[in-house]
Order: sequence, then structure tokens, then C-alpha cells
Amino acid sequence: QGARVGRIDAFVQSLDKNFMVPVGGAIIAGFNDSFIQEISKMYPGRASASPSLDVLITLLSLGSNGYKKLLKERKEMFSYLSNQLKKLSEAYNERLLHTPHNPISLAVTLKTLDEHREKAVTQLGSMLFTRQVSGARVVPLGSVQTVSGYAFRGFMSHTDNYPCAYLNAASAIGMKTQDVDLFIKRLDKCLKTIRKEQNRESDVSGIDSYDKTEDVDNEEMALKLDNVLLDTYQAAAS
Repeated sequence: QGARVGRIDAFVQSLDKNFMVPVGGAIIAGFNDSFIQEISKMYPGRASASPSLDVLITLLSLGSNGYKKLLKERKEMFSYLSNQLKKLSEAYNERLLHTPHNPISLAVTLKTLDEHREKAVTQLGSMLFTRQVSGARVVPLGSVQTVSGYAFRGFMSHTDNYPCAYLNAASAIGMKTQDVDLFIKRLDKCLKTIRKEQNRESDVSGIDSYDKTEDVDNEEMALKLDNVLLDTYQAAAS
């Protein structure tokens, strides 16, 4: 579909998201046979054959009609996931990013997390992962990663200077309604936990600033009393 309206030299398909097999492989495809052959020549040929075998068994099991049915269901799940993420994001004063040309992946802003604490965004990612939510990922603001001497600015994002941190989630093939509901439930719990921690830190910082102000006031009062006592003593001596 993309090649009909623009230029695509090659595309990479993750096996787990597109073919319902374990994580660990990908297919590189394109519309120019010679170009794809040049890419395949770069492959050393020493990796495990398990991903290829998994795809073969899965496709033989599903058949053409079964695979097309899964593709149709993924479109339906994409709409459901989009609606659920939109509701949840609005509840936390965030928003679902408008990406009409991406029929698989969605993104939710994480502005309120990033404004309060720098590490809150990556904390959300680790919390989701430890709760068995491995497909979603967070993209922190202004991340820089150097690979072979080249600095990738806005690492994991699609641009150097994206305006905010965000959470990415994809409608993988084979996803069911209950999977979306479970993901939304766990994401909601993680966001609530981080918000509570932020509120607790704000309360503590507020108490600290109040104590500091009170200490300054007490010191000023003590100085004033010392001055009064000194003036009284000098007046009595004269």
C-alpha cells in the first residue's frame, strides 16, 4: 500500500508481530529482487534456523485463508486499541497522537510524566516490562545513542527533535480483545503508581521548603531580639 503512493526500497517485518511466532527473527522484503539479493548476500548464514522453521510451520498450519483472517482481525483490534488508549490518555491529561498513515502502531504522549521527573518515562517502560507487557515501549525525550561513531539524536524516535516523550503500542497479529483490555488495565495501574509517587515527592518538597522558610523567619526573629537586647544594654550602660 505504501509503495503505491511513495518510494519503499525495502521493509522489515518482525516475525512475532506479523506471523505469530516467538521473538527472534525478521523478514526483509522489497519490490526490487536484485536489491533484496544484495541484502541477503550480507547475511553470514550462521544464525539459528528456528525462526525460519517457526514461520514455515505457522503458515502451513494457518493456510492462506487463516492468515488473511488474522490480518482482518488485526485491523479491528487496531480500532479497539486506539479507542481504549484514547480514553486512558485523556484520563491522565495526555493525548493519543494522530498518525493516520500508520495502521499498526499507536503512540500516547507522556508529557505530564516527563515534566515532573526525568526518569519517570523510563520507569514506566520498566514497570510495564516486569508486568509482562513486552510489546509496548517508551521513547524518552532527547535520547542520544552513539553507534559506530554516529550519534543518533532522538534515539528510538522517528525524528531528531520530537516535542515530547511518548509510549508506543502496536496491534500485533493474533491480538484479541482480552489482550487489549489486560494491557490497558496494567498501563492504568502503572500510571497511577507513578502519579502517586510524584504527588508524594511534591508534598515532601513542599514541606521542606516550608521548613526552610520557617527556619529563616526564626533566624531573623532571633537577630532582631539580639539587636533589641543590645540596644537596651547600651542604653542602660550610658
